[in-house]
Amino acid sequence: MNERRVRSAPRPIYGRPQPTRGVRRRVWRPRLGLLPRRLLLLAAAVIVVIFILRQAFAITSVKVISNLRSPEITQEVHASLGSWQQSNLLTMDAGTLESALQRLDPMIKSISVQRSWPHGVSVSVILKQPSLGWSSGNQTYLLDRDGTVISALPAGSTLPVVVDGSNLPVKLGDRVTSSRFVDFTTSVTNGLPALGVKATTLAVKETTFDLYVNTNKGYQLVFDTTRPVAQQLADLKTILVSLAAQKRTAVEYIDLRIDGKAYYK
Repeated sequence: MNERRVRSAPRPIYGRPQPTRGVRRRVWRPRLGLLPRRLLLLAAAVIVVIFILRQAFAITSVKVISNLRSPEITQEVHASLGSWQQSNLLTMDAGTLESALQRLDPMIKSISVQRSWPHGVSVSVILKQPSLGWSSGNQTYLLDRDGTVISALPAGSTLPVVVDGSNLPVKLGDRVTSSRFVDFTTSVTNGLPALGVKATTLAVKETTFDLYVNTNKGYQLVFDTTRPVAQQLADLKTILVSLAAQKRTAVEYIDLRIDGKAYYK
């Protein structure tokens, strides 16, 4: 005889239903090891130190030592210290600042930058000395005392102008002649008025060894620029005195290139 198995039904539960237990889920939280935590702390400390040092050595004072144009150069220094690196004494590169200022201001001949702790820089500047005009290729330029082209000759300049007969091309920064020639030419134009003569135009031909000076007297003077100016002006004075005593004048030229002598026509 087969037995029937009877499964008893669950008894109903009266009242508030009991909560069922679910599976508790773990949330994964990454844990930093000791080394990464130390690195983070070190990075934070470095940032704080950098901030403090930037404030402690920020450049706030600029002193310019120059005989001319100090206010303009001071503004140029401030403009060149605009980057975060250059605006702090600890990270400032003096060579970079010097190069930037020379590019910014063509009148600067040489420059030296010194740190003045804790907030300043001292800038010593030597400016170029506009000394002579130089005409070549239908353009007239301004020369420094060492014979280097500074810029175009400003309008209204009273500096003597030498005409280059070779018409060689010239550009900014070229050294077209020597400092000796510049000094010689300046001495000639300054010395002639004492002899009652004024230079009207100056010129060179193939070389700068000879200087040709047209005068307000109608004749031309020829100088040797390798010889002392004083000797040649003394020879010129002798000739002019001699001509005046004879009640004669030089018609075309007086050549002063031979030491102790002078030729005229």
